[in-house]
This record gives sequence, C-alpha cells and structure tokens, in this order.
Amino acid sequence: MKNEQDSLVEKLKQQRDRFIAFAFAGADLLLELDDHDVVTYSAGAGEALYGISDSELMDRPLADFIFPRDQKKFAEALLRLKNTGRLDHTPLTMVGSNGAISRMRMGGIKLPQFPKGYHLVMSRVSPVADDTIQTMATDPKVRFVEMVRQRLNEANRLGEDYTLTLLDLSASKFGTCEPATLQSFFTTLHHTLTECSVRQSSAGPLHDRAFGLLHDTSVSAGAVQEKLSEVVRQFDGKVKGAQLKMHSASLDMNDKSLSEEDIGKALNYIVNGFIRDSAQFCIKSLADGAKVAVEDTLARVRNFRKMIKGEKLVFLYQPMVNVGSGAVIAYEAFGRIAHGNGYFNPSQIIPFATDVGVIGEFDLIAVKKALATMKAAEDISSLASIAVNVSGTSLGNPAFYHALLKILEQNKTLLARLILEITDASRIYNLDEARRLLARIKRLGVRLSLDDFGSGGSAFDILKILPVDMVKIDSSYVFEAREKRGRSVLRALTSLTHDLGMTAIAECVEDSQMLSILHDVGIEYAQGFFFAPPAIDGAKRIKYFKDHLKVAEHPSAAE
Repeated sequence: MKNEQDSLVEKLKQQRDRFIAFAFAGADLLLELDDHDVVTYSAGAGEALYGISDSELMDRPLADFIFPRDQKKFAEALLRLKNTGRLDHTPLTMVGSNGAISRMRMGGIKLPQFPKGYHLVMSRVSPVADDTIQTMATDPKVRFVEMVRQRLNEANRLGEDYTLTLLDLSASKFGTCEPATLQSFFTTLHHTLTECSVRQSSAGPLHDRAFGLLHDTSVSAGAVQEKLSEVVRQFDGKVKGAQLKMHSASLDMNDKSLSEEDIGKALNYIVNGFIRDSAQFCIKSLADGAKVAVEDTLARVRNFRKMIKGEKLVFLYQPMVNVGSGAVIAYEAFGRIAHGNGYFNPSQIIPFATDVGVIGEFDLIAVKKALATMKAAEDISSLASIAVNVSGTSLGNPAFYHALLKILEQNKTLLARLILEITDASRIYNLDEARRLLARIKRLGVRLSLDDFGSGGSAFDILKILPVDMVKIDSSYVFEAREKRGRSVLRALTSLTHDLGMTAIAECVEDSQMLSILHDVGIEYAQGFFFAPPAIDGAKRIKYFKDHLKVAEHPSAAE
C-alpha cells in the first residue's frame, strides 16, 4: 500500500513539474493557491518583474497584491476558475511590496490531482499590448462582431462553413438568486458556449444577458441549443423563484457574395436586432441579414429626412444664466422630432443620423430653422441669442461646411445672435482644418461654443486648437464638485478656460448648492433644471433669474 502511495505522489510531482514547464513556456510566474486563495507555492520571475519575491507571496492571500481597482475583477476571475476548472488570460494590475504597479495577464487551471487548490500563471503585459486590451474590452458587442469577422475570413481561406448561434436570457427572472449562484450559472453557460465554438475560442457576451458563438459543422445548431437548454434545466431547479426563459437563433454564415463592408453592416444589424427583440428575431443567414439591413436603413433614412424637412422638427429652449447677475446670455435650442404627444429622445435620433451619414443634413436644417425662427420673432424674443448644436462629424465634411457658410452669408443681420455649439468634437479628424474653417465663420459674427469639455481624451488639444468663445464643462465635473477634490478640479478647468480668453458654462445645474459652488470656483454661466427645463416657449420672453441667485446666497430663503 505504501509503495502505491509513493508512486502516486511521484506521479503528482511529475505532473506538477510538467505544468510548471508548460506554464513558463508562455508565463513569468507560477503560483499554487489553496481553497482560501492563499499562496502555497511560487516560482518564477516575480521579484524581477513585479517587485514581489517568492517569500513575500508565500502564505498570503494573492488579493493582497492586486490593485484595489481590480479587486472585484480578480474575485470574479477566481470564481470562474473554481466553477469551470480553467481561466483564460485576464488583464489585471499587481502592486509590489515597494509600491510598483505592473499590468499582467492571469490564467489558471484546477487540476483534478489537486482537489484542494489550483494553479495560476502570470505574464507581464507591455504598455502597448495593455492599451489594446483596454480598447477591445470597452464594448463586448463590438468585440464579438470583430471576432466573428475574423473567423469568417479564416473560414473563406479554409473552405469551412460556420454557423452563428445567438441566445438571450433577458426575459428570465433572477430576482431571488444569490449573486454567487448567478455568477456560477453564467460562467457555466459561457464555458459551455466556448466548448462548442470554433477552436473553443469563438464565443462571447453581447451584453450581460445575451451571448453568441460561432461553430462549425462538427457541432450542429440543434446540439448547441440542447447543451444550453441542459445548463438552463440544471440551474432552474436550484434557485427558488428563478424563472429562466431562453430565446435563441442560428444563422448560416455563408458570405461568399458579400463584401467586407457588407459583412460588417450585416453582423451589426443582426446582433443589434437580436438584442433589441430576440423573441421576434427571424433572420436565417448572413446574406439575409445584409439584405434586410440595407432595406431597413434606407427606409429609416427616408423617414428621417421626411420628418426633419417637415414640421416635425421643433426646438425646446433652455436658458444659460449669468451666476452673478441672473441675466441670460443665450438660449440653447434642443432639436426634437415630434412624435404623437411627445418627442423622440435625442439618443434615438443623433446616433442613427451619425451612423448612416445624415447628421450633416440634420445640422443644416437645424441652423436654417433657428435663423428663420429668429427672423420671424414669433416663438422667441427678438433680443434672444440662440445656441444651435453642430456635430463634429458634420464639421469634417467639406460639403457641409460650404452649405453652412452659404446659409450664414444669407442671414448676416442675425449672426450676432447665433451661437454654434460644437458637439462630439472628438470626431473632428483634422483639427487644423477645422480651426481655419471655424475662424472664417467667426469673422461673420457667429459665436462658437465647445460642448461637453473634458469628456474625451483629446479634450485639451481641442480646446487649445479650436477658436471657441465659450466652453461648456462636462456635467460629470459639475456633479463631482460637491466634493472637495472635485471642486478643485472644476476650479482648475475654469481657470484654464479663462486663461485662454473663453467664457465657462456649467451644464446640468440642479440646485442652489451647485450654483453656490459655481460662483465659488469662478464659472460665469450656468444651465440646468434649477433655472428652467427645456421648453418650447422657453425663449419667448427675456427673463432675469435674480430670485434663484438669492436662494443660492441665502438657502433659508427657499424654505
């Protein structure tokens, strides 16, 4: 009996040695952890790469060396490993004993020979590779579509036929589920999808309740759906009150008649359509999806043009108020499309117009309508200045610029009251050219405003280059200014705009406390529901908001 035990121990040691050799073929550090996530074995270049020696790691929870921001991701990764027996490379940040921070990828496996523990491997990530990981991780739907496109290119070279299967559990009710149990269910579901997919690496989430996979002829669509149904059945009886409802669809991915651009449009249309209403989804092939996508897009474009060129485009006006005097510098005109007794939400209009290339038409019609309304002086005061949004995407289009210039030159007497507010400035691909064009517009007497300053990575370059008169500071900075640290940031942004000779405007001001903060940091103008919501008659009469300023100075006056 003793000889058998010695033989088993020796085999286990050999297998661990093999795993170590395998791990170091593509990793820098190998760790063995017990069921309490405490390190029981460490080997590799941990000290050289992460500033953590083997002795420091031993007998300590690995979580002690994970950057605080990544603690939740780390815990979820370990849960996936324990539930499925393996962990694909996951980007994380480690903190060494000397405070050094290193980006790395963590992978893992739970060997049956070690029932009370598991192994992890760490690989350091270069800054360039890390940027790629972060970019790809931002939107799971985008990442999934890109993966499918790559696999289809491979399939064409290899002469393979692939099938796309999508599933959605949004109609399920998980209200009584324990978070750990729910996490275990989705981890198991994803693991099952991955096992069925091409090369066991062609599955992924579309959002938190929808998934997709690409599989070849060795796994039928029926087999995939049966495996998924089995996972659902196993879980369905374990959690009291949970109601699981799965919608799924499988599509033929034969794309030989489609261009690369058509494939991308079709995939996006298919995935978006499935997410929007999986119960009614009926597309059967990629080619069918491409055809429907084109027809649907053309119909929506025609309908959109019909609405914005008719009487359905209306403006709701909201004042921008001087925080010192209560005077109004201008009224922002929010374009809305009338629908029944209400209006389409801008989030339903602008992204669509931008994606299909008609945002320039929308912007031109909005500018025309604003000038015509100012000239008529019926719906707005003859003293009011009006700010109209113009997309950065439109400004990158020479045809749009020339059409805009023509409209402005035909209305020179009104231009002193017109403000063009540039939205999505990060979409301007040539800032130097935009600066030249906007300078010409300014010479006509039009004032320029930059919307949502601070919301994009290139915001400071935009502010430095574009010749704007006013800067609207992004609402996130305004909200965060209730805290001391956020207030310091807002004061710094305000000082920067003043140093550049620009006027600062704060968005989304909701109460008197916020108004007091703006006055304290030196912001001149404020806009938000504290003064007035956007209204169709909001600019009909010039109004001073002195009472609002008194409330901000003396909060007890509001009682």
